[in-house]
Amino acid sequence: MSKLLYNALQTSSLKQVINDLRKVCKKLNIDFFAIGALARNIWYVSNEKEARGTRDVDFAVYISDEESYQSLKKELIENYKYTQTTSNAFCLISPHNVELDLLPFGEIENDDRVKIEGKGLTTLNLDGFLETYKFGLKEFEIENEKLKICSLPAIVLLKLISFDDRPEERIKDAKDINSILLHYPNMETDLIWDEYNFLYDNEKSHQQVGIETLGYEIAKIIVQDEKLTKRVTNILKKAILKQSRLSIQMIENSIKETIEDKINLLKYLEFEIIEGIKN
Repeated sequence: MSKLLYNALQTSSLKQVINDLRKVCKKLNIDFFAIGALARNIWYVSNEKEARGTRDVDFAVYISDEESYQSLKKELIENYKYTQTTSNAFCLISPHNVELDLLPFGEIENDDRVKIEGKGLTTLNLDGFLETYKFGLKEFEIENEKLKICSLPAIVLLKLISFDDRPEERIKDAKDINSILLHYPNMETDLIWDEYNFLYDNEKSHQQVGIETLGYEIAKIIVQDEKLTKRVTNILKKAILKQSRLSIQMIENSIKETIEDKINLLKYLEFEIIEGIKN
C-alpha cells in the first residue's frame, strides 16, 4: 500500500470531497471506490509519474436500490452544500466547484443498466463495475486515510466499455487506455517478473510482455462473466479490424505514432485476455 499527498493529485479541494463522501457513506453503510481519472492519477503519482489535472472525480457506489442512492445524494446536498446538476442526474457539484460523479451499481441494476429519477442523463450502462468490485480493487493510503481504487487492469476494462458505449464523447478514455498500455510495463515490473516471466520468449520486448500481463490481469476480472468477456473481446476485435475509432483516438502524436502502432498494442492485449480466459 502506497502513501500519497492530495496536492500531488492535481485536483482542487479533492481532500474535502473525499472526506465528505467517506462520512456520508459510513453513515449510510455504503461501500465505494475511486474510478476514472482519479484512480489513474493515484496510480501514476504512486509510480512517480505526473498526474493529469482533472475537474471531476468519479466514484462507484455499491447501492441496493434507488432509495438508498437518492439518500446518498440528499445527504450531500442538505448537509454538505452540494448541488445537483441539471444535465446529469448522477453528478453533484461540491461547494468548491468540483464535479462529483456517483455511479451506482449492485442490486440497483436492472438488465445491466441503472435508471434513476432526475433531469438530464438518467440511465447508465455499468458493465464491469461489479466484477471490478469483486476482483479489481487496490487500497492506497492518502495522508493517513485509506481509499479503495480500481486496479490498473480494471481502469482499462472500464474505459474500454465506456468508450464503446459513447465513442464520440469518451475520447479521453482512448487516450487513457493508450497511456496505461505504454506505462504499465514499467509500473508493474515486479508483478511481471514474479508471475509472468514465462511470457518472455521469442525475443519479446518488455513492453509487449507488460501489455500481455495486463491482458492476463483483465482476464482474471472478467472470466466468470461470459457476457462481459464476450463484450470486451468484441470491443478489442472491432478496434483491431478498424471497425471502431478506438485505435485512432489512442494516438497522442500523429507525427510519431500510427494507427498500426496502436493496433499492435491492442493485439497484445486481446491475445492474452483470450489466453487468460482459457487458462
